[in-house]
Amino acid sequence: MSFRLDMTVIAKSETATRFALTLHNLTDKPLAHWVLHFANSRKINGASFTDGQLEQNGSYCVFTPNNAPVLASNSSFYTEFEMNTTAFSFHDDGINDAFLTSKTAHEKEQRLLDPIPVEVTTVDLGSSPIDRYITPLCPAKDINIIPVPARLTALSGQFSLSAATIIAQATPHAEGAIRWLQSELEQHFAIQLPLQRDGHIHYQHSEKVEQDGYHLLIEEEHIWLQASTAAGFVHATASLLQLLPLHTEHQACYRVPMVEITDHPHHSYRGMMIDCARHFHPLPRLKSFIDQLARYKFNVFHWHLTDDEGWRLAIDAYPELTAIGAWRGPNEKLEPQYTNLTQRYGGFYSKEDVRELIQYASDRGITIIPEIDIPGHCRAAIKSLPHLLLDVNDLSQYNSAQNYSDNILSAALPGTYEFISTVLQEVAELFPASYVHIGGDEVPAGAWEKSEACQAFMAEHNYHDPMALQSHLLRFANEVLQAKGKRMMGWEEVTKGGKIDNRTVIYSWLSEEAGLTSAQQGFDVIMQPAQFTYLDLVQGYSPDEMGVDWAGKLPLDKVYSYQPLAELSPHDPIHKKIMGIQGALWCERIHTQQRFDHMLYPRLLALAEVCWSQPNLRHWDDFTARLNGQHQYLDKVGIQYRHCV
Repeated sequence: MSFRLDMTVIAKSETATRFALTLHNLTDKPLAHWVLHFANSRKINGASFTDGQLEQNGSYCVFTPNNAPVLASNSSFYTEFEMNTTAFSFHDDGINDAFLTSKTAHEKEQRLLDPIPVEVTTVDLGSSPIDRYITPLCPAKDINIIPVPARLTALSGQFSLSAATIIAQATPHAEGAIRWLQSELEQHFAIQLPLQRDGHIHYQHSEKVEQDGYHLLIEEEHIWLQASTAAGFVHATASLLQLLPLHTEHQACYRVPMVEITDHPHHSYRGMMIDCARHFHPLPRLKSFIDQLARYKFNVFHWHLTDDEGWRLAIDAYPELTAIGAWRGPNEKLEPQYTNLTQRYGGFYSKEDVRELIQYASDRGITIIPEIDIPGHCRAAIKSLPHLLLDVNDLSQYNSAQNYSDNILSAALPGTYEFISTVLQEVAELFPASYVHIGGDEVPAGAWEKSEACQAFMAEHNYHDPMALQSHLLRFANEVLQAKGKRMMGWEEVTKGGKIDNRTVIYSWLSEEAGLTSAQQGFDVIMQPAQFTYLDLVQGYSPDEMGVDWAGKLPLDKVYSYQPLAELSPHDPIHKKIMGIQGALWCERIHTQQRFDHMLYPRLLALAEVCWSQPNLRHWDDFTARLNGQHQYLDKVGIQYRHCV
């Protein structure tokens, strides 16, 4: 590499950190008229540079040195700057990626950039190393099902599963579960099981089994799976799959221990959100992830499809959303963000992709809930459809949580309502789920305040608080969704400004308190407090831990410790307003399969038990023993999980 960028912490306090930034020219040629482009997720104090000027949009920073100096061969440029944030503790907090450009005044008139790669070294945190956080595990058990079942009885003997095993024809409710079982056995055990009138594996409908629960009985000659719903059959299949040994003793015959299990979920909603907007995750990755959701008895995949950094869903009425909004790069309308700065980066899901994934998830008992984030987090949409969504006379000054000043829809533009209506109608027609999530989070202070059109709109409707404009837009979105037979969901901020339909489902993410308050106001609530459920949080204190730490550290044992509203009496009627629990993987820093797996596993398994199992059945040492027993499976399917020790 011909150029290198070093970042060093030189002073820090609880509220600010000062850095040295050094750019090295390691070539034998000078570089004139240079500009440095780099990615850093935190807000940099642009006025603090000792030499140079900075422009920042999101994580994308463009640094120009004063007086356009020449960077001589085998020399370096040095400057200092500050961030008014908490002190850096992790290497992930540093600069993620960088490149240089070099243009004369004449060349600057040309739009296209020609990136020069820059090697970025690991940030020097200026602190002593901290040992990696480890989680001792108890020895694996003979039966290691996660989540822990309500009742399990080990019997004496084994069922022999081989290519001679036959699945008996079953109730239509079991068809998806059977397809999943056949797929798993073929993919991971090289066994193809036929479906015939009579057989050894029996899926039986029984109204005696609790909704979404199951009864599993493994005998020497037969396996019986009973449920009253399609979801129950999937959950029974998940337990059966976890009982399969990973290696054959001889002649491709797998000895399955004989057991009897009666089980049912503690929470009806057991979800996991993946952010596919910040970084695009291809369909095979999502399918593999859905396999694991089903194996560990989740039932909702919350699909975050749109944000400032990317629009990932094809909309027939607005092809620009994916032609423009799905891509970012040095020469795109959306600047580079986070990683892959020198490339045209992105991707989107066609409607055929979505239908394929919906069917795949349905067979595995997973409902896909789409999220179209409005009215904030809309920069990709605004850049794609400026003729509809850009208020050119809006002089409002704000800075969003992700460092944008141009990402909020205008409540005063007719195009905004056309856009919301058209997009949500297409989404409602595409996704069979009863719900659509509309975001509603992180609209910053200052939005709409200096827009003449918005101020006139507020006066016309007798609104006195700018946040009333958000409520106005969300009420419109709710009307569109209700007309399509859908129920609206949103982050906890949707209640700001008031007058939101109390049939809206609220996701509490900043803390439990917002969820409790929303439940007391009559809303149904999904508990998703970041401190316990955000799997993009770092898992320990060592500087090389991946992730973010704005909501603290989230090791495995802390995930497992979560119990919603534990301080309330179990008989408090407010519990009836808690639909369930959801985890989240925000992907600003997650762009590879290795990072994806490392952040999810094994914490996803701990969260699964929190969602499914009765609190009195959850015991940490017992869980770690069963987790130990799951490692062979995770290795077999190629999941690159974070090792506990």
